[in-house]
Amino acid sequence: MNAPVSVALRAVSMAMLAAAQCASAEQISKTLAADARGEVEIVNVAGSVEVSTWGRNEVRVEADLGSGVERLDFRKDGSRTYIKVVLPRMSKGRGASYLVVTVPRDSSLIVNTVSAEQRITGVRGSQRLQAVSGSIETEFGPGDVELKTVSGDIEARGREGKGLVRATTVSGDLQIHKAGPELDLNTVSGDMLVTLDRLDRGRIKTTNGDLDLTTTLGAGARLDAEAINGDLTFKLRGRINAEFDIETFNGDIENCFGPKPNRSREYGPGNELHFIEGKADARVRIKTLNGSVNLCKR
Repeated sequence: MNAPVSVALRAVSMAMLAAAQCASAEQISKTLAADARGEVEIVNVAGSVEVSTWGRNEVRVEADLGSGVERLDFRKDGSRTYIKVVLPRMSKGRGASYLVVTVPRDSSLIVNTVSAEQRITGVRGSQRLQAVSGSIETEFGPGDVELKTVSGDIEARGREGKGLVRATTVSGDLQIHKAGPELDLNTVSGDMLVTLDRLDRGRIKTTNGDLDLTTTLGAGARLDAEAINGDLTFKLRGRINAEFDIETFNGDIENCFGPKPNRSREYGPGNELHFIEGKADARVRIKTLNGSVNLCKR
């Protein structure tokens, strides 16, 4: 067989393979009856998951399944609706699948992905969203929300200033806006940008990430923040009634509305700042190892 014919046959084979792969992909549109306050669980490895709400007691799925996907598991069991992109056993490939899901607005939501992005709007029930390398963007409230990623970024925006927010990332950045008055945040190297109307309970930890928190301290608020190498910035709104206990081992403390910090060691690094502002019904505890602390009034 001469070279031109061989090249031509190879091109035809590649075209047939591409056509077969395209043919293996599937588009699906299905609807199931669902409980108005039921739970919806979604699992997708790669691609994206978009969830919105409506006033019907139904769950609708519009799916564009990637090549290599075995099937879409879409079923109801009691008050829970399952949506799962199923890959063949021992499959090394990850066909990217794109899911657009509509749920009753008072549903609770569980989403698990690997490299798929998540975008959630309008869900009023609790949310548990987890990804590995995919990002998470959600609108939530009044239900509690729990968010976890490894390298994906998280952006969460509250609607009613209610509910507990728990969020954890490894290297992903974290943004929380207009959340409820309770926070539990953890990062390793990801930065945190947080804005709240009011904070009642807060627990924040980071290893190498920076924190920028803007909020009003509620009556009797409790805030504990710790960092190893990260810088911690607090911008407090309104009238401040709190007792502050701030310590750094090898970092500066900047305070724009109260007393100046003191050296905690006669020889070597270390700063501390302990003071009371107003009625002191709130408690603020801040500690860093190598990071600085900035405290200011907005």
